[in-house]
Amino acid sequence: MNGRIVVPKDIRKAVGAKLGTKFIWEMMDDGSVRVTAKARRFKAPEEARSEVGDSENGVDDA
Repeated sequence: MNGRIVVPKDIRKAVGAKLGTKFIWEMMDDGSVRVTAKARRFKAPEEARSEVGDSENGVDDA
């Protein structure tokens, strides 16, 4: 076993989960378990721009 679980497709779609999305598991006082999809870290505009190309340097992938 490698500790992986399968999240049903309708739930993945509802929370916007993609491959690699992390989930936070919390045990509640009543014994239930709350699972939350961890928000992805958004890149600063400069980082995102360098990935899609930089028109000042003659590279434009957009």
